[in-house]
Amino acid sequence: MLRIKVGATSANLCVGFDVLGLALDLYNEFGFEPSDEFKFKGFKKEYLTIKNNMVYDAYTHVFKLLNKKPIPVLISFSGNIPVSRGLGSSSSLIVAGVFAANYFLGNPFDKDKLFDICANIEGHPDNVAPAVYGGLVASYKANGSFKPNFYNVSDKLKFMAIIPPFKISTHDAREVLPKELPYKDIVNNLSRIVNLPRAFNDGNIELLKELFDDKLHEPYRGKLIKGYDDIKKICNENGYAFSISGSGSTMLVIGYDYNILDKLEGFGYELVKLNPGQGVSLWVE
Repeated sequence: MLRIKVGATSANLCVGFDVLGLALDLYNEFGFEPSDEFKFKGFKKEYLTIKNNMVYDAYTHVFKLLNKKPIPVLISFSGNIPVSRGLGSSSSLIVAGVFAANYFLGNPFDKDKLFDICANIEGHPDNVAPAVYGGLVASYKANGSFKPNFYNVSDKLKFMAIIPPFKISTHDAREVLPKELPYKDIVNNLSRIVNLPRAFNDGNIELLKELFDDKLHEPYRGKLIKGYDDIKKICNENGYAFSISGSGSTMLVIGYDYNILDKLEGFGYELVKLNPGQGVSLWVE
């Protein structure tokens, strides 16, 4: 049986909309075992058929790229990444399906090509890039392909997730965004994202706080998250950088310690201590 482990991600990273993502150490695990037909185990009831399973869709997509008939497998799943919370749960399904298909096809694609396939399925690269490679990754598209660049994250930094009990769909998070933006807001983000890798590398929280000042999506998406303004204020006033993780509802907090969590308990949200995560891993049992 082929086993695949894929980690959670925090995409956008405030000013890095659709570009920048960080791997986190929460993981989903998948099993792929040759079968007489496609079968599913461990998924919620609504995802137990080929009509509504993202792992199956990603898996068969790779076969179609090569005009090959998909090899039927039993796909098993166990997960720790919260669903529809802005922590890359759907990206983990895509990455697992694509990498599994590549294995059963005899590994025709290298990791960079598999990343490009995943990003094209997802539609943007900021979630799948850290899920594939681990760490902090910035991506861009050139000559029709998505390409990654990797940046160091200082071990001085501590990461925390504030996870509300409610979901925000990517569709809803996109719908609240304005269709047009003023140049000053675009320049604001450009001036910050170009300096962000330096802040992560140096572990400079004061710089991170200044750079985590998004104008493109967080002011609009924050309205979908109960307590967003109050939580952000508490974090910033106590010396922590703060952003929405992905499209929400999870919020990401970065500091030198975890002490801020004591001040956030009253909101009734799940509070999780995290570290930068590893990229996708495969092994055979």
